[in-house]
Amino acid sequence: MYFKAHFFLTLLAILVLGLLLSLGFWQIERAQQKQDMLDLQAERIKLDPVDIASIPMQDDKLRYLPVTLAGRVDSEQQVLIDNQIKQGRAGYFVLTPVKLNNNKAVLLNRGWVPLGIDRNILPDVKITSAEISVIGRLDHFPSVGIKLEGADVLSTGWPAVTQTIELNKVADRLGYTVMPYQVLLNMDQPNGYERNWVTLQMGPEKHYGYAFQWFALAFTWIVIYFLLTIKKGVKQNGIIDKK
Repeated sequence: MYFKAHFFLTLLAILVLGLLLSLGFWQIERAQQKQDMLDLQAERIKLDPVDIASIPMQDDKLRYLPVTLAGRVDSEQQVLIDNQIKQGRAGYFVLTPVKLNNNKAVLLNRGWVPLGIDRNILPDVKITSAEISVIGRLDHFPSVGIKLEGADVLSTGWPAVTQTIELNKVADRLGYTVMPYQVLLNMDQPNGYERNWVTLQMGPEKHYGYAFQWFALAFTWIVIYFLLTIKKGVKQNGIIDKK
């Protein structure tokens, strides 16, 4: 048995191996990020809610913090986040601005409503209460994997429909400052829709599974490389007769 590496085959093998290993380690990193999120949720769900007006909202580490929210409801200017899928059904998240005493507003996510038969007919999401006092938790706004051009543009009229939330555009449209977190309305609170909040669409265990697959492919690729180079070396040295 004779081993003889071919330059271009070896270069290709190194490049592919590097790609497969990087994908595996990326999945492990993603799994750790998901586990950190779950740990943070479990830790903060035990906390008593705090008044949102007392929180420095510029802090970027407030996710999942339980809060109480009291203020005036802007029922006439609500925002619908489109393309939200629940159990295979398309729909919207309903974001209702709640004005606080500090002349700022928080977008209260009142839950998910299904898409109607006609996309031109938007759901009736008006709320009759002029003022509310509710409990929820802070969270980031829904994100998308690839943000297409125009995805953050709000449609004309109210409620305004958008694919993603861009705070400056929402604030300009509303006419007042909007805080950088949404509040997810607790399931036991009134004036809400479907609120089976699922923070993670994919748990860490799936990422570990994908990492194993990438590493397995990397190992297989190494085996294939050596089989090809050994066979090539044997043939080039005339040990195997050509038929």
